[in-house]
Amino acid sequence: MGNAPRIGLVLGGGGVIGNAYLMGALEGIRRVSGWDPGAARITVGTSAGSVNGALSALGIPTEAMYGYVCGEPVPDEPLEGPGSRLRAHPDHDWTDRLYRPTGVLPRPFLSSPRCVLRAILQPWETSLDLFVAGLLGEGVISTRTIGELIETVQPAGWPEREFWAVAVDLESGRRVAFGRDDAPSTDVSRAVRASCAIPAVFAPVRVGGRRYVDGGVWSVSNLDLVAGQGLDLVVCINPMSTLEGRSYEGPVDRITAAIHDVERRMWLRFGRRLGWERRRVESSGTPVLLIQPTAADLEVIPVNLMRASERRAVAERALETTIAGLETRPEWFPALHLLRDASESHA
Repeated sequence: MGNAPRIGLVLGGGGVIGNAYLMGALEGIRRVSGWDPGAARITVGTSAGSVNGALSALGIPTEAMYGYVCGEPVPDEPLEGPGSRLRAHPDHDWTDRLYRPTGVLPRPFLSSPRCVLRAILQPWETSLDLFVAGLLGEGVISTRTIGELIETVQPAGWPEREFWAVAVDLESGRRVAFGRDDAPSTDVSRAVRASCAIPAVFAPVRVGGRRYVDGGVWSVSNLDLVAGQGLDLVVCINPMSTLEGRSYEGPVDRITAAIHDVERRMWLRFGRRLGWERRRVESSGTPVLLIQPTAADLEVIPVNLMRASERRAVAERALETTIAGLETRPEWFPALHLLRDASESHA
């Protein structure tokens, strides 16, 4: 146990589709390596990744979460204790109720002048997304349903395992990793709600009298947070970046390709940020296993990342492509050996 490799887990954002991609990729890692993502020394989740990360840190088995997203009946054996409450609430129960209005009149524009000013004065320390988030108005949809999912497993408090949910403080424009010693204290469900509060869509979540929004405003992955944490490996799964692209054939697909061009440019920008974060972690002495959508994944990932009807197809494809990558990509083999070592050490 004392010599077990110290593995960190970083889960990026991507809406309900990103959540499904993460589930499939995590299950693929488990099946090939035997490593339980819930055993990670540190788990960092942003937006949709904070949902996966919280459930994993709370002890929900990866195979159970994968089956849950795929709409399969949750078996009795791997899901015991508080997690067993999920059996009474199938996956579609949450996605069908995701867009409930707050009933409160939001600020219609310029939700955070400070975010706008900080992005203008310190562009090297912020992002275009922070500028846009401050410029836009507040959302009208409540994140309450997301919180209820987490509360089904843990009604209050924080996981015993190290878990950070990343959000952005709208009052200051600064990144906050709930769960760290330097972050405000709150329940895990409220932290996840804050991390998922997409600007102009979902209403900001208040913690300690301050407003917080989606951590993806800062970075869709926030991988750099684990730099210098003394880890032997970081597994980063990022649903909103890719080294490949969609394929198009025929005139109709060429029209679709033009529409997807906006998506491509956005994902490229996210990828550049992710590359910088990866270099920062690796320069601190920790290798990174980066898993992101392949061309095969993009065949089933819709442009609308909130289209819940495609979740099963995305999860199943992510399972397949992750297993294939771990079994055939030589650059992944060193990480796979560490994951297997960690699995054997915890056996």
